[in-house]
Amino acid sequence: MTLRFPRLAGVAPVVGLTLCLGATSLAAQTEAPAQQGPYVAQTHRDWQVICSPQGEGQPEVCEMYQLLVDSSASPIAEISIAALPLGAEFAAGATVTTPLETFLPTGLGFRIGESETMRIEPFRVCTVVGCMVRMGLSQDEVTAMRAGTAATLTIAPFIAVDQPIDITVSLAGFTAAYEDIQTRFALAAAAARTGQ
Repeated sequence: MTLRFPRLAGVAPVVGLTLCLGATSLAAQTEAPAQQGPYVAQTHRDWQVICSPQGEGQPEVCEMYQLLVDSSASPIAEISIAALPLGAEFAAGATVTTPLETFLPTGLGFRIGESETMRIEPFRVCTVVGCMVRMGLSQDEVTAMRAGTAATLTIAPFIAVDQPIDITVSLAGFTAAYEDIQTRFALAAAAARTGQ
């Protein structure tokens, strides 16, 4: 069974200091930080670090991103993870986008590695890009992802609710990408304080 996910290839989220909902094309925007829109600042194996300028005199904000594919290598979902301030309720924030044909009442399943425990998160909104879930990642979950090789997202297609689809999230490069966005977040926060 194939879920259609138009616009995913070459798409990355517009980042913010917290979790974001928008998405914009990265076509021809991956070369230099002087670009007006989001660009790929670094690649760590299966993760990209996407940065977005916030205007003159403002530090850019960055997050890690992965385009997810199905068994036939077609884009089916995307995940982005953002750093959060010290003292926040969660260690990081994640946004997952799935096709419009997703059956929303079942929510999004999320598990790390071979864990038998699966989180179920509700969908927040659907746009022309797809349907989105925003969730916080605990320090334990981040630690497990740093040590693991894969996580799994589970969605139910609207046309076959009883046939859930598992989507693999590669954790190759997760640690390096996570440390990268943490460093960039800290530098941006320091620059913001200095500029005040």
